[in-house]
Amino acid sequence: MAAAQKPGNASIGVSAHLGWAAVAAVEIASSEKRALRVLYTGRIETADPGDREAKEPYHVAGGFDGLDRVPRPADPAASVERGLRKQRRHTARALARVEKELASEGRRVGCAGILVSRGRAAKDLEKAIGSHTQIHIEEGLAVRESLRRALAESCRSARWVSDIDQKSVVSIASEELAMKEAALLAVLGAAKPGNGGPWRKEEKTAALAAWIAWARAGRKRPRK
Repeated sequence: MAAAQKPGNASIGVSAHLGWAAVAAVEIASSEKRALRVLYTGRIETADPGDREAKEPYHVAGGFDGLDRVPRPADPAASVERGLRKQRRHTARALARVEKELASEGRRVGCAGILVSRGRAAKDLEKAIGSHTQIHIEEGLAVRESLRRALAESCRSARWVSDIDQKSVVSIASEELAMKEAALLAVLGAAKPGNGGPWRKEEKTAALAAWIAWARAGRKRPRK
């Protein structure tokens, strides 16, 4: 059985979307791997909702507002760079508030799991903003990178931040935790957020990512 982390440590899981992310923080209450405790769930904004350049920098650079075509900025590259800087600052502040809330309960973030997609970045900016489909891929990669940077700071090292394929998260958890899928889903379903936060599919999946990250950190060999 994987060794538990030091008492008091928490693991964070995030499920990212355009402009926001579902967040869950968990701990394993004892050496028993089924003793999952969900400390916190909630939603954070990864950009000011009114700032499209920060919320969706590739849409802005590509001349899209949703599906509608709009004029491109004069310098798309500068627009993306500026938007990403703002997004990263906003994301870091939002996660710091979650970390502060956990700290008020005596918990410290020790590791984290980010649910990722299988889309690949384009080779250059013009290709990145050349189609609406690719723009969405780039937005997803960008917001996850913003989260990854902020979580690495919370965890004191990027070594403790794991990328977890969102389409395979249940089977990955089954393997990492050495539990049958039905059993781990039953444990997850029976858990309740300690802060009274939402407990929908998004939060449960984020909690599962946090649980996986906890298991990896306990072995001190986090895998990507």
